[in-house]
Amino acid sequence: MPNRTCAQILLCSNSLFLQHAAVCLTSLLANSPDLFFDIVVVSREGEAVNEEKLQRSLAIFCNHSLRFRQFTPPPDRLLPLNPRAHYTLDNWTRLWVEEFFGADVDRVLYLDCDMVVVGSVAPLWKIDLCGALLGAVDIPGSQRGVQNLGMRDEDGYFNSGVLLIDLAQWRRTRALDTVLRYVSANPGRLPDLDQDALNGCFHDRRMRLDYKWNVIRPFFREPGVLPLPRAEVEAVRREARIIHFNGWSKPWTYLCNHPRKAEYERYLRMTEWRDFVPPDRTVANRLRKGASTILPLGVKGFLKTFR
Repeated sequence: MPNRTCAQILLCSNSLFLQHAAVCLTSLLANSPDLFFDIVVVSREGEAVNEEKLQRSLAIFCNHSLRFRQFTPPPDRLLPLNPRAHYTLDNWTRLWVEEFFGADVDRVLYLDCDMVVVGSVAPLWKIDLCGALLGAVDIPGSQRGVQNLGMRDEDGYFNSGVLLIDLAQWRRTRALDTVLRYVSANPGRLPDLDQDALNGCFHDRRMRLDYKWNVIRPFFREPGVLPLPRAEVEAVRREARIIHFNGWSKPWTYLCNHPRKAEYERYLRMTEWRDFVPPDRTVANRLRKGASTILPLGVKGFLKTFR
């Protein structure tokens, strides 16, 4: 890797999400040829994950190394799950980030699997955190910290799908222990699991990153739902570097109407999962989708009242 900076990347996946991890990593490698990536993919102990298929998917790129680790959070730790959400125990795994990299690694970029990278992440990787424990992107106008965690409006609330972590500081300050103590003291106040815990613990130790590094679904909602000027929302859409398909509507479902869905499909075709067919691509849904493209918005809104 001559003349290329090495960036450490962490993804936590399971067998069901490995396809999406492949898409995320393919887009990352394709759009950041100026970096070399040391990638670690962590799955749960005892789970069969098709490592060879992911390796074949990334084989066309020479700017990476790929390692697999298996890890299950300790059973004696209280790690609550929200039964009304789609979370699994794997959501907690990233808190053990220090377990997956050597002592000589002092910075890690964590990415959720439901993302597509659409530009180089070199500027993100090189950001000076100015002493912050981590860098993360706020959810504009979110009141989750105020409502659930007793935080102040000015504290903001960040999405944990992209985390630029000062791993040296994480180890030195025993950040994992801080989070686990917080979880034990607040098990009923964490509907968004470790994201809530990370905000509760480190809202004053994080650097606010530009929205373009984690562009969540609300930026693409019409009519707009974010408390930002229209011009700023449109600028974030144009300048996006990481698209985050957070929420229930995922680009690997047939009925997903996310305006950047095609980019997921583009990178999917570059992987060994290129023959994937969405399970909801039924005759009924194809008819429904076809009808939705020709009906006026007013009519579609009226029909939804009969569901």
